[in-house]
Amino acid sequence: MMTRTFVVAATLLLATGAFAADGAQVYKARCAKCHGDTGHADTAAGKALKVPALAGDAKVAGLSVADLVKNMKENAKHAKSGVLKDMSDADIEAAATHAKGLASAK
Repeated sequence: MMTRTFVVAATLLLATGAFAADGAQVYKARCAKCHGDTGHADTAAGKALKVPALAGDAKVAGLSVADLVKNMKENAKHAKSGVLKDMSDADIEAAATHAKGLASAK
């Protein structure tokens, strides 16, 4: 009976996305080096690579998460740096969602 209860509970957690990637953590670990913690691209790497600021970017804010993920995957700088190489699709989507939130801020 305990095993069955555990399986049902685990299935419900997975179905509700309780184990979804934390966008803020993924962003901080993989994106902030260039785009900055607040999305202002105010880091040494961001300045050297002329990375665009995300904060206040109406274009990024207006994109759907799916379109933002597509743009991230097609970005030549991301490809060259390999920043997305070891990221799962769920991590990329979580980071995109967080970046969209930063873009909506000033």
